[in-house]
Amino acid sequence: MWAYEFMQNALLSGLIVATICGIVSVFVVLRRTAFAAHALGHMSLTGAAGAALLGISGLFGQLLLNALAAVAMGLMGEKVKKNDLAIGVVLTFVLGLGAYFLFLFQNNYAGSVMSILFGNIFAVSHAQLIQLSALAVLILLTMLVISRPLIFASIDPIVASSKNVPLKVLSVAFFLVLAVTVSMACQVVGALLVFVLLIIPGAIGMQWGRTITTTIIISVISANLAIVIALYISYAFDLPASFCITMLLCIGYFFGILKNLLLRS
Repeated sequence: MWAYEFMQNALLSGLIVATICGIVSVFVVLRRTAFAAHALGHMSLTGAAGAALLGISGLFGQLLLNALAAVAMGLMGEKVKKNDLAIGVVLTFVLGLGAYFLFLFQNNYAGSVMSILFGNIFAVSHAQLIQLSALAVLILLTMLVISRPLIFASIDPIVASSKNVPLKVLSVAFFLVLAVTVSMACQVVGALLVFVLLIIPGAIGMQWGRTITTTIIISVISANLAIVIALYISYAFDLPASFCITMLLCIGYFFGILKNLLLRS
């Protein structure tokens, strides 16, 4: 099955996205910004649907709207966690707008709505693969630059601030990285399930890792294994790839819970 071009594109795009998500998800868990990741998933839905109506790339629409939201969230800093009600109201409005865009989109382009909501990794083209690769390189370079101060600021922001670490700049940079990562993940699992690749690999890494480095390595490995196994199961049994990815990562997380329970007993 790996001889088919669409399977090769699916595998390569899945590995690229899984690697980036595996790295970023550790920082999402560490910085407790799961709500922000969820919010950007809503933004992706509206951005992709709006872009489809305009006849432009859905990825471009996601990147544009997510980047605007990321800058706003980054400038808010720690206030993002404290103003969840206000942000929730804004997100409700954005989600409603996205639903309306989907309604218009469905009336004109029937059959394509599901790919926005749940992704379609088997439909990734060669051009999209190049786009994902370029975005992955951009994220990796950015993380190489900000990773050390970001870890410091994530673990102890008060001490980091006293050491003149630019917390707001780091916050904006990280949210922009998160925005791009969400847009990439939507190509694989869709806007509704983007939470899966941005939370669970990092959570699995936290369960088994003892240092930040080992946590990131475990997170990346678990995300990549889920992609490879999910593609095989999806092809062999004609199941949705996003469903298989979700179930495999959830099973991996439950194994970690079982391990912790056995150690305590």
